[in-house]
Amino acid sequence: MSDVLAVRATGVIRGRNDVPPRFRPPAPPRHFVGRDAELASIRAGVTVLYGAGGTGKTALALKWLRERGSGDQLYLDLAAHDLGRVLRAFGLSAEPEDERAVFRSLVLRRQFTLLLDNADSAEQVTPLLPPSGTVLVTSRVRLNLPQAHEIAVGSLTDDGRLGPLLDRSYVELPERQARLYRLCAWEPDTFGVPMAAAIAGESECDVEDALDDLVEKSLLTEVGDDGFRFHDLVRAHARAKRYQ
Repeated sequence: MSDVLAVRATGVIRGRNDVPPRFRPPAPPRHFVGRDAELASIRAGVTVLYGAGGTGKTALALKWLRERGSGDQLYLDLAAHDLGRVLRAFGLSAEPEDERAVFRSLVLRRQFTLLLDNADSAEQVTPLLPPSGTVLVTSRVRLNLPQAHEIAVGSLTDDGRLGPLLDRSYVELPERQARLYRLCAWEPDTFGVPMAAAIAGESECDVEDALDDLVEKSLLTEVGDDGFRFHDLVRAHARAKRYQ
């Protein structure tokens, strides 16, 4: 089956109905705790979650989508995903100047709940917003979007529930994954497979499999197609394990 989009500059375009796997929201971290007030504050329309890197904005958005979102959901990492690539994944094509219009039409017609991750500015986000529907945006800065409800996401403190959850996940890890978990935690920001392989002194193939396993166990967050990062509290837990 195909979906039909009417676009001003490009006429009628046919595209796929299903959401390509790479643009489906990943599962929220298994060790997610707290943030009850922030979860309750997210609502229909446009919501911006802003705060410093590592505070768990993406995890919060994914948690809300999993538990309270409805309908089909579309995930777009603005730091990693090219808009033309997104459209092509849906079987759509457009001239560069029309890509944003095609994207908005896609989101509106399919009534996607949309997560725009890692936004840099209001200018980057505004052209992608459909005229209606639910959109979550994460950013390290406050965007001051007139139509948005903006929520500050501060540092998460451990209320005693997170540590035991991480301990249980850690003891279940095979040795290669556990070693990588401990070593890569000293990298303060996003890192890729080549860097992790250099840190661990292993082949990129072996390291990539181990990183994917850490992502699956929600001990590591995947960023785009080839990047990884730790939540601050998970990073602290992993660093502590190096000395035990």
